[in-house]
Amino acid sequence: MRRGSILHYLVGSQRLRVVVLTADRYNPENGLLAPLRERIGPALVPAFIVPLTKRDWPTAAVIDLSRARSIDPTAITGTAGQLSPATLSNLTIAVRTYLGVAN
Repeated sequence: MRRGSILHYLVGSQRLRVVVLTADRYNPENGLLAPLRERIGPALVPAFIVPLTKRDWPTAAVIDLSRARSIDPTAITGTAGQLSPATLSNLTIAVRTYLGVAN
């Protein structure tokens, strides 16, 4: 699995879509993911929300970094897509800002 992959994921009986946040070398043993929420992003986007474009997902959607979790490889049920390079760049900035990582 690659950074920016959109995956089908199972948490208990709940099916959701998630995005891989971490660099490929950390996945899947030590990787992080965040849920993809199908909704329109707020007008004032907080640091933990990354809006997707039509190139990334067919409907309005955002990545919610406030819900980031460790990857459980056994919970992955399939692939659903890959983020565009522009959104990956925005994701990198958002992760660094939200987690307070020095540039």
